[in-house]
Amino acid sequence: MRRIEKTIFTSFWTFCLVLSACTTPATPSTAPTPTYIPTAKKELAPPALLYIADNQLYEQQPDGTTLISSDLGEEGDVMNAVRVEDIVFVLRGKGLQRIDMKTGKTKMAVEFDKTSLWGELDRTSDDNVLLYSIAQDSACSSTGVGATIGLYQVNKDIYNDVFVRDEGYVRPLGLTRDRQSIYGLPLGCDPEFDRFWLISIDQGKITKELHTWDTTSKEYGEGYAALSPDAHFLAFATAYYVESENSLKYRLSIYDLDSLTIKRYELPKPPSYSDGLLWSPNGQKLYFILNPGASYDESSESYGLWSLDIHSDVFSTVTSLDNRSIHLVIISSDGQWILLQPETEPSVTYVHVPTGEQFVTNLPAEGVEQIVR
Repeated sequence: MRRIEKTIFTSFWTFCLVLSACTTPATPSTAPTPTYIPTAKKELAPPALLYIADNQLYEQQPDGTTLISSDLGEEGDVMNAVRVEDIVFVLRGKGLQRIDMKTGKTKMAVEFDKTSLWGELDRTSDDNVLLYSIAQDSACSSTGVGATIGLYQVNKDIYNDVFVRDEGYVRPLGLTRDRQSIYGLPLGCDPEFDRFWLISIDQGKITKELHTWDTTSKEYGEGYAALSPDAHFLAFATAYYVESENSLKYRLSIYDLDSLTIKRYELPKPPSYSDGLLWSPNGQKLYFILNPGASYDESSESYGLWSLDIHSDVFSTVTSLDNRSIHLVIISSDGQWILLQPETEPSVTYVHVPTGEQFVTNLPAEGVEQIVR
């Protein structure tokens, strides 16, 4: 497929979203004190915010109080962090760290043989299973990068490396419904992708490929993909080249993983493109940021946060946004709040989904290393 020239490699944005937005934190003499700037109604209060700064874990309550939960020590770069009940897991350069928020105890649940340069950590449909992927080579070539996908069982405190690949990076998207395989997204040095992999946990190998195109349309994935909570649907942004216009056109595509068919959705306000994907906890809605033009445009304008109801096929506006340099981070377990983070400002924004009201939270000026999802 002919492509518009791109000068920025964007497929690894999930690894460096926070680090690119913030500077290396200085050592504070006291705990930093972020400030909530409520733009929502007074009776609304966003969830507590967990973040890592200066190798320490902080909890920011809606009243502005900052609590130090634990000292994380020196275990390499902080690459990703998730919370499972009262345990926070942090993907570090040297391994996977486990922090008990009740006791403050910290331990390395997984130790890597070699320091990792970057990686990802995600929850799955099984509350007791985390998936992580790490890369130990930054070479951007057909034979560079490489990846290891690992599976960690929270309740048993055990792990195993499921899949090791020497060429190209693989992003784990989640478990199949029978929890016997992992959906993986193979990525290279371009945000474009053309297939998904089904990776057997027992066999440690690729057992099936799912292409991003079908008999009706040859489209390529563009940057983002998200598995629904019930592992029934796989959503991803797609692009196709229109030669007569010398431009890319963007759509949302949703794979039905039962029928193995793809449904395409024309985006609102064309020409436009989507940025980021989050499923609602019940799997009924898909949230994304809608921006005008194309992903390579230099405009700062945004159409805001939108949703797609996959049952009614209806697009709806959730809230407006000032500019496009902001990204989706996480949706709350009750589906009421979505957290967004700008690229260049030390802050986050909570959006109350039912009303579209916003809370802006200023983070420490020294910078944060990671928001806990």
